[in-house]
Amino acid sequence: MTHYYKDTSEGRIWYSGTIMSKDGRWVSNPTKEMLENEGWKPFEPDPPSLYFKNEPLFEDVNLKKIYQKHPESKNIIKLINSGVVYHYSTWDVLFKGILSSENISCKRAVLRAYSVNYMNDSLEGIIIPRELPKSIDKQLEGKVTAIKAIDGSIRYIPESEVPFFLKIKAYEEIRAKQEKQKLFSVSFSKESDSLPMWNNYGHDGHGLAIGFDAEQIVNQGYDLIECIYDAEKIQKLSDYYYDSCYWVSEQHPQTIPLNIITKDSHFEYEKECRIPLRQHYGQCCITKRDQFHPIKYDIKRGVISPYVEVFIPIEAIREIWIGPTNNIALAEDSLKGWLESIGMTWVKIKKSSAPLI
Repeated sequence: MTHYYKDTSEGRIWYSGTIMSKDGRWVSNPTKEMLENEGWKPFEPDPPSLYFKNEPLFEDVNLKKIYQKHPESKNIIKLINSGVVYHYSTWDVLFKGILSSENISCKRAVLRAYSVNYMNDSLEGIIIPRELPKSIDKQLEGKVTAIKAIDGSIRYIPESEVPFFLKIKAYEEIRAKQEKQKLFSVSFSKESDSLPMWNNYGHDGHGLAIGFDAEQIVNQGYDLIECIYDAEKIQKLSDYYYDSCYWVSEQHPQTIPLNIITKDSHFEYEKECRIPLRQHYGQCCITKRDQFHPIKYDIKRGVISPYVEVFIPIEAIREIWIGPTNNIALAEDSLKGWLESIGMTWVKIKKSSAPLI
């Protein structure tokens, strides 16, 4: 599929169905001729692959706006650029998926970013949208507007009750639920040996926790960001977001979908951090290295679920933890022998200390 892009002072932006013309008008579904007359350049993306260079990445535009207006937000939005993060999985997924023979020959590990619409937290993607009415009311507090009635009389109402704002507040959650399908995530934990994580995501302790070098993940063009569970912090982030960049209609380069990092406090034990991705126009997700990853489909939680493959250098795997209900000695010997056979001798094998049998 042919995509179109334009280079701006903030970074490269990609055509997504609507453009702002040179005369200031917003135009939906412009013709090819109009796109090119407006300075958009056609582009045929190569298949996604590993990125072997180390060029700097552009600064996230939305985060920049939030940080500039609300510097204290840096204490809430925490990007991870170093250290090790852990992906809980099964032996089968590691052997046949993440490090399949094809992936090993390509020197890559492949993880799947699934749509958050199919994850176990029903509030995925809608916590921040639900805060919009509060943020609007807070920003408009004390303001009134004049309304002219049919009989010509004038009455004053709180500005937060103007029909325009009432429609926005009523529509946002509906739109957020529709947009959940377009948000994708790969989940990691900051904890390498967490009993509830073994139980919920590590095959009841029979699985593995694969430790990835965060710096190598980020260098591929993916963001890695901590999830937020604290209701007060989520409220503050929502206020900062709606005050700084929600109302800005201009197009931006690929920015972090902040809706994807807020979670209910019941999941705080996960200590989760994520690679967040958003579906782009044309059935794909785009990384900050301008790589186009097509959306694919597989079975998850008993239904057909969309996902995106995330490519990480094989060298990024630094540790593999063996779950507590494995036959530890046999599991360690088999894992060590296999890693040696595929040349991954640098990987440290560690064993859970959880007292399970």
